[in-house]
Amino acid sequence: MNESLVKYLAGLLDADGSLSFAFKSDQNRVGREFVGLCLSLASSDAIDLHGFIETLPTLTGMGAVYRYGAKQQFKAWKINKRSDLEMILPRLTKHMVIKARHWDWMLAQWRDYRRTSCSVADAEKLKAASKLSRIARVGPLKAKSHPTWAWTAGYLDGDGWYRYSFEKSQNYWQMHVGAVAHKNDASVLEFLTKAFGGNTFEHGQSPDVFTWRRSVGVMDRSFALKFLPNLAKHSRLKRHKIDQMIHHHRQRLSDQSAEAQATV
Repeated sequence: MNESLVKYLAGLLDADGSLSFAFKSDQNRVGREFVGLCLSLASSDAIDLHGFIETLPTLTGMGAVYRYGAKQQFKAWKINKRSDLEMILPRLTKHMVIKARHWDWMLAQWRDYRRTSCSVADAEKLKAASKLSRIARVGPLKAKSHPTWAWTAGYLDGDGWYRYSFEKSQNYWQMHVGAVAHKNDASVLEFLTKAFGGNTFEHGQSPDVFTWRRSVGVMDRSFALKFLPNLAKHSRLKRHKIDQMIHHHRQRLSDQSAEAQATV
């Protein structure tokens, strides 16, 4: 698995992934449970138009994909094998911006518990500690000065969007990129703002959600034609939207060039 894919998955998992403890009864000792760990990434067919999630077991050599929902329209890639988790988690947390510290803590707890079973009471304490850790341990393992393109593409594929629409009332194309985050994770939006500009503000409908938005419209074409192609190289879920914006800008440049030559 190449590092570019690892960085992309780190971004996507920062947005939509989960790492949770799994408990199984010890058949030889009453009232004792074994502690497992499960990495999961879920999506729907409506979002994952090209079936990227189904390719992950092959691309990574790890885990399996499971279908669920009334119409089997949802899917989740899950990894719970010890050797796979030991291999992939340190590589992911190296690049993660939001969940790295929390996942690193969970990995350490799992290593401590996995050699023996624990009491039911300890299992409950571990579940509670995990919830608190997700809030308290937010951020990268080491401070990062700038997001990588692969991580950014992954994060925006998960919690971001690419707005490309024609506003008839004002007769112009609206183009911007954005992302949302819970207030506990809002530092990631400041990280994007510092790197790429734009604005971070409270979401209008929920005080617990913040939004980052950056224009990639006509007035920001120079930025857009540097920013968008770099994301397109890595995006797996929203590449088609990025390509639409790139095509729009390049088509306008081509039209303007043709008009200029016609007036010479």
